[in-house]
Parts: sequence; structure tokens; C-alpha cells
Amino acid sequence: MLTITICDDSTMARKQLQRSLPADWDAIIHYAEDGEQGLKRVRAGQAEVLFLDLNMPVMDGYQTLAAIQQEQLDCFVIVVSGDIQPQAQQRVQQLGAMAFIKKPMAAAELRQLLRRFGLYQAAAGQLQSATEDTALSARDTYQEVANVAMGRAGDLLARVFKRFINLPVPTVNIIAPSELHMALTAIDTRATVSAVSQGFAGSGVNGEALVIFNDTAIADLTELLGYQSTLSPAQTQLEAVMDTASIISSACLQGLSEQLHVQFSPSQPVLLARDSHISDLLSRHQERWQRVLAIEIGYSMADSQVSFDLLLLFPQVALPALDRLLTHLLESSS
Repeated sequence: MLTITICDDSTMARKQLQRSLPADWDAIIHYAEDGEQGLKRVRAGQAEVLFLDLNMPVMDGYQTLAAIQQEQLDCFVIVVSGDIQPQAQQRVQQLGAMAFIKKPMAAAELRQLLRRFGLYQAAAGQLQSATEDTALSARDTYQEVANVAMGRAGDLLARVFKRFINLPVPTVNIIAPSELHMALTAIDTRATVSAVSQGFAGSGVNGEALVIFNDTAIADLTELLGYQSTLSPAQTQLEAVMDTASIISSACLQGLSEQLHVQFSPSQPVLLARDSHISDLLSRHQERWQRVLAIEIGYSMADSQVSFDLLLLFPQVALPALDRLLTHLLESSS
């Protein structure tokens, strides 16, 4: 019997992967919530096959792969990630991963992969679980869906800017408008920012994608885009801000649409602020945000000072419809 470990900080992702594995696989499943726990499973002989996420707290997937390689541990690693950038796939291969599967994974694709590597034979046994996994929370579900959507946007940004995009673990909070500034933990409150908003709606769910740029990095952003413009420097930088915000919002919404099977209709992007302090931005537009579900994703570019934050804001009235879509997503992955 094979020992396998599913290493992912998301309870939803662990459950989705568990449900996608062949029920007649002669294997026993262990679980890990971060790379450090995953590494302990490998060292204990509980991960002959390791399904490994990349973006995790404590120790991420890259660090885990590096440790496995450095310690020469016997482990067959399959990376399962929403970060689908070409450089991410190249990096994990260089660190010894045997395969890369993008989230959300398809059961048929996973079964075919396991057969190809000689890890699975039909009707060879019964899949077992060695430990009871954590109960699934609404916060975790929101976070994992945002994680996959974030990866789609990161992939597009990487191709446009020809830079590796550092992706975080999304943060999820249900907050009042006065608490929005607490969600923007990555933004220097002393710096000025520019912000672009784009509304969207579909299947009873409405929301807003808010992209916030630190103004000190906008000149670098414009240079990376390589714009050859007859406009003034200020107008060219504004064009770069609007274009980048559109790339992020559109790709992230597309990632949400693919998972939830909803066609979101976006509104025209609107510039909410230019050269403003974050506190001024939030107080000036506070009336537009009631109590909201706020999902924050902080993007940054490797070898660059450029970074930006995406806030996906869902009003409380949209949450019942969003929860129904997420429930259907979980049921369809069973």
C-alpha cells in the first residue's frame, strides 16, 4: 500500500483533491497544512507520493521541494497549484517535482497521470484516510476560490511583464467599511496611491474589483510595459495604471467565472484616486461599501519594486447567492 500526503493550507483544496483520487487506489492518505508539516510526513515515510501546493504559510512549496532535494528524501512529488506561471512550472521541475497539475484538478486527468507514472492500477485496493481532515469553513472556501483566480491573473501578468509574479496566500475578512484599511496590510499608509475600480455582476452575485497601486512604483510599471507614447509622462503613467488594473481584474474575474460557472458582466473601469493617501481614498468612498466580504491579494514582481493590491469586495446581500455557487462547486467535485 502506498503512503500519500496531500499538502495544502486550504481545507477545501485538500478535500477536492481527496475526492478526485481513485477510490480503488491501494493507498492511504495523510494530510499536511503547510510545507513544514509536509516535510515531516516525508521524513516519517508517510509520503511516498506528495501532492504539494506552492503558496502556503510557514513553508511554501518551493522551500519544501528544496528541502526534499537537499536532504535527498525518497519522495515522488506532484505539484498541484493555482500558480500556473511558466516560470513556476519551470522552477518546480528544477527542484525535482515529477509533474504539475493546475487547480482545480480534473479527476480523469489525475487518474491518467497516476497510471502514466505506474502509481495506480484499477481495482488494486481501496483508498483509505489515516487522519480525519479539518472541517470546511466558509472563509477557507472563499480563500481557495480566490487563490485559483489569483493564479490566473498572476499568469497573465507574468506573460505581459515578462517577470515572475510573487503570489501570496489571499486574506479573507468580513468587515465594515471603516475596517477596510486594516485589510490593506501591505500598503504603506504614508505613501500615496492610485486606485481603479471595476464592478461586476452575474447570477445574483455582484461585487467590485479594486486595484490599488503605490504611486512610487508607477514609473517603473510604465517602463516595464514599454509604452512608446506621445502623451505626457503623467498621462502615460495613468494609461499604464488603467491597463494593468484591467488585466488584473479581468483575469481574476475570469478565474472566478471558470470555477463558479457564472458569466460575470463587468462595468467600465473607473479611476477612484490618483496621488491620494489610502485613508483619504477609503473615507471618500466609504458610502459605496457597506458591510462586505473583502478578499485581499497582494501581487509583486520579482526583480522590481512594482507591487499592487487587488481587493475583491462583495456586499453582504450578495453572499447567499455566492454561497450557493460555492456549495454547487463543492458538490460537483465530489
